[in-house]
Amino acid sequence: MARSTIMLAVAGSGKTRYIANHLNPTSKNLVITYTRQNVSNLKKEIHNIHGEIPKNTQVLTFASFVYRWLLKPFEPILIIGGSKGLITTGVEINKEPEPQRINGEPNYKYYKQNDYRHYIYNRKYYSSRMSGLVLAQSKEVKKIILGRMLKFCDQLYIDELQDFMGKDFDLLSLIIKEKNINVFAVGDFHQHSVSKSNFSTNKPFSKKGKTFISRDEYKALFKGAVDIDESTLINSRRVPEEICSFIRNKLEIILHSSSTIKGRYELLEDDSRISEVMEDTSIIKLFYNDSRKYNCLPTINWGYSKGDTYEKACIILTKTFAALFKEDFSSTHLSPTQINPLYVAMTRVTNELYFVKENDFKRHKKKYMRL
Repeated sequence: MARSTIMLAVAGSGKTRYIANHLNPTSKNLVITYTRQNVSNLKKEIHNIHGEIPKNTQVLTFASFVYRWLLKPFEPILIIGGSKGLITTGVEINKEPEPQRINGEPNYKYYKQNDYRHYIYNRKYYSSRMSGLVLAQSKEVKKIILGRMLKFCDQLYIDELQDFMGKDFDLLSLIIKEKNINVFAVGDFHQHSVSKSNFSTNKPFSKKGKTFISRDEYKALFKGAVDIDESTLINSRRVPEEICSFIRNKLEIILHSSSTIKGRYELLEDDSRISEVMEDTSIIKLFYNDSRKYNCLPTINWGYSKGDTYEKACIILTKTFAALFKEDFSSTHLSPTQINPLYVAMTRVTNELYFVKENDFKRHKKKYMRL
């Protein structure tokens, strides 16, 4: 009987490298992650360690995995409402399906789940609804789908587990809890609810009555089904201890460092110092949103920096974090959607991190706005 493992890691601890090292090149491996960028990172790490992508190893985005492994081979037996059997030509990644309601009012363009158009547009699956279609199948069909995985896959690896939410998370949970499928999943819980795209779900995890859950509640979702490792990837190789300590004190996220670099952080309040940093092209400027509006290049949104590494960065704080540098600042009243994007932005840095309060940046805002 397979025993799956979930490894809860911290930012910059080497999650991708760990998967590449753990991978047995003689096994039939499926390695899945959420974005194409992560697929590229995984392939690079696997190639560096093994000299090539092993013959029986596939590295896929989650959308490709669901389409190629869980839907396309079984289209003749898939059921939607009273209809059986599908013929599709791929995955629709540019168009999102119509929501059930718009501004609180029913949307007449919305198709219910018993209509194939709920899942399909122009003979292509909506990427965001593929997991829902798999989950909507009968126990018998799901057993056949998982049975094929057992036959052609020895080990399933999941990178950036925290990125999987809503129905995608429910589908992964189903797979992880399958006793005969060996799963190794790695993720940083505190990066959940931070997306590199504009699409997100308002239901990160399956917990009735709650929009967000704690780390302990998250672990409880897998209780009894997996081994949870919280001790292996606890040190960040990227983030210096000075910045890790600041994160521990201010955001109350446990993060330690194995970096040998003596990093530093600084709150910029003097106008000349702010201008100096904003105009330094070796320092990337991180805005909560709308970073393209500014000409103080390079710029990026907090969430869009996810997965990146910078030697130097400057974070323009929002009103929520105006008191971040005060001794009595506490993050206990803040939600994960407020804390996690800042955590992501702060953990991109290998050396120097600067901060500018929103009110201080306002004095310079006009100067750096694009025409």
